[in-house]
Amino acid sequence: MSGFFDSVRRVKAAAGVAAFLFLRVGDVFGEPYAYVTNQKDNSVSVIDTATGTVVKSVGVGSEPAGVAVSRNGARICVTNPGSKDITVLDGSTQNVITTLAVGEGPLGIAVDPAGTRAYVADWYGHYLSVLDLAGLKVLKRIPVGHSPSGVAVSPDGAKIYVANRDDDSVSLLDAAKLEVEKTVAVGKHPFGITLDSKAKRLYVANVESNDVSVVDAETMTLLNTIAVGDRPYAVAMGAGGTRLFVTNQYDNTVSVIAAEQGEVIATIEVGEYPEGIAAHPDGKHIYVANWFSNSVSVINAETLQLEKTIATGDGSRAFGEFVAQAVDAKSQ
Repeated sequence: MSGFFDSVRRVKAAAGVAAFLFLRVGDVFGEPYAYVTNQKDNSVSVIDTATGTVVKSVGVGSEPAGVAVSRNGARICVTNPGSKDITVLDGSTQNVITTLAVGEGPLGIAVDPAGTRAYVADWYGHYLSVLDLAGLKVLKRIPVGHSPSGVAVSPDGAKIYVANRDDDSVSLLDAAKLEVEKTVAVGKHPFGITLDSKAKRLYVANVESNDVSVVDAETMTLLNTIAVGDRPYAVAMGAGGTRLFVTNQYDNTVSVIAAEQGEVIATIEVGEYPEGIAAHPDGKHIYVANWFSNSVSVINAETLQLEKTIATGDGSRAFGEFVAQAVDAKSQ
């Protein structure tokens, strides 16, 4: 069976994998940071988004990919598919706390709102691992579809969504029962997913059908399909939840969709082979990881202009939703 990591190596062997997330944690950490995983360096670069500079590099596991942050910013979790584990960082120091073995190919990851659990999609094991972040152990493995990738959690923590790339579907899981409730067919090879601000709609980037599926997050019914660029990879909400931003790998662009109308309103050129994408906590800026040009593009979510390009490590690639709320880590 051909796997994700084998397929991307065939696209460009020298490319690395990176993921980033954006974090605001009040007075404890100051300005928001972007955490960028560098596959070939086996590290995480920490970017100060106020200055657009890398302020620290942290060594992690092998081939780091996905990243998730606890709501209070106290913990940052990095998936390392090469070493089949996750690295947990301290949000106040950006230092490694521990490394936890998990599954066969950990990729996408999300942390629940309480910051007590992490959900890890296992690309090769075809299941979702549930991790206890306090006890740092695997609680359960839940079978899902083939080659699960993107993971999202509802704001109340009650629902988990997983994109099943090789099954062309998305599954909804009950977080209390830890079992699959519903599965809906979407486009071809779904990968990145995100919920809107009210958790009413789920947006799914389908890399091989060149479109975005819009799914009712409650009923798991397909509402709309929106054509975008060539090989859409990841999605993020910005501009107060009024616009959806989609990376198109083969076009080196980002498609901007008016969320209410469900129509593409702009296309923005970024770096080479853009993949990961996330909104800054201010909602006014979108960050795009450009895998082959080793950079992060900063887009103004209101004017839709490219504002800055930040040099990163060897291969910059973001995966999943990486936005944390502005909560002081000392308060929780």
